[in-house]
Order: sequence, then structure tokens, then C-alpha cells
Amino acid sequence: MIMSIISKIIHLILKFVFVAGFTSFSATANVQTLPKPDAEGWINLFNGKDLTGWGGDPKVWRVKDGYISGEIKRLKGGNTFLVYQNKDLSNYILEADILLVANKGNSGIQYRSKHSENGTNKWVVKGYQADFANGCWGKLYEEGGRKTLVWRYKNKPPHIKANDEWNKYRITANGSKLKHELNGTVTIELDDKNQKRAAKDGVIALQYHSPGGFEVRFRNIRIKLLGKK
Repeated sequence: MIMSIISKIIHLILKFVFVAGFTSFSATANVQTLPKPDAEGWINLFNGKDLTGWGGDPKVWRVKDGYISGEIKRLKGGNTFLVYQNKDLSNYILEADILLVANKGNSGIQYRSKHSENGTNKWVVKGYQADFANGCWGKLYEEGGRKTLVWRYKNKPPHIKANDEWNKYRITANGSKLKHELNGTVTIELDDKNQKRAAKDGVIALQYHSPGGFEVRFRNIRIKLLGKK
């Protein structure tokens, strides 16, 4: 009788451990799995409805009318980021529509970046940034690192749309070569061969710059993976 009870207890414990372990593994796997690509190979990173797959400060980030909005009256503790939770993305083309409301504020798209917690602010990353702000549209900045990597435009400044119209950003990271395009204009190109500092992979994130007091919007965020190089 006692042995039968002990056997049942052991069975229940093993079943609990298995289920808990499987649930934990499944949750981790879901975070690491990208949505399925369309017929042309594009993968949507934002579903237009909620922040599934993304993590950030809920006081800053929210979804409105099919776009991601970053806005807060006063941001303390430095820059904060909305981080896409699939890691180790390496070679790809990344596209997004962006808008700085009333052309005010400072933001950017992080790519091949790494988590870099800053005190109580856990939503911090460092790495390549496709910059956009007055005087910085389309340029390449390294957040938390070498700072401005490319300041001069390749040929000419991009045309930035006024009256709160959306701008199209396109980022290509392929091996050591990086390229930014804004509204169809190639703004910068860099072959980053710095053996110690060049990033080969990392997370994608959206920046909200301190001290706040503005709104930035993102929509149509998608990625096309490229082969190894």
C-alpha cells in the first residue's frame, strides 16, 4: 500500500517536471522563432494589432491605429528601446515606415545590437543605429559605442516628407557591409572591417530618445533574411 502511494507520488512529480520543462522550452522556442515569410521572403515583425514579439517600457510604447507609437512627456534614466525578442539576426534587409510627429524629437532603428542594461532601465541596447532626427536622417550611429560612424551622405541628402507623412527606411546588413536608404535615396554605405567592434549579429530595436516630449511612429516593419557571407 505504502509502495503504491509512493509510486503514484513519484509519477506525479515526474509528470509535473516534464510538463513544466516542456512549457518552458516551448515559450523559449516561440520567442526565438520568426513568423513565416511571404512568397517573396518578407517576414512581418509587427502584426499591426499589438506588441507581440516586442518588449519595452509600457509607459512609452503602445499600438495605435495600426502603428507603434513611442511617446512620453518626460523620460528619465536615458534612452529606452522597444526590442524585438528574436536574437542573433545577422544578414538581412530591414524595412520600416517611420514618422516623427511635427518633425520633433530623435529616434532610430537599432540593428545587430546587444542588450546593455543601464541601472534600473532594462530596455537598453547598444550597437548600429539607423538614425533619424533633424540633421541626422539616414546616418549611421553606434549607440553605446563608437558614436557617429558615417556622417557625410554618399551622394545627396534624402528627401524628408513634411506634414506628418510617412518616410520609408531600408537597411541592408550583409557581412561587413552596411547600407541605409531613405525614401529611395542611398544615404550611407560602410564596410565595417573593425575586427574588435564590428557587429555580426544581434537584436533589432526601436529607439525613444531622452528626455522625451515627442512622439515617434513605426509601421510596416519587415525583414528579408539573406544568406551567410
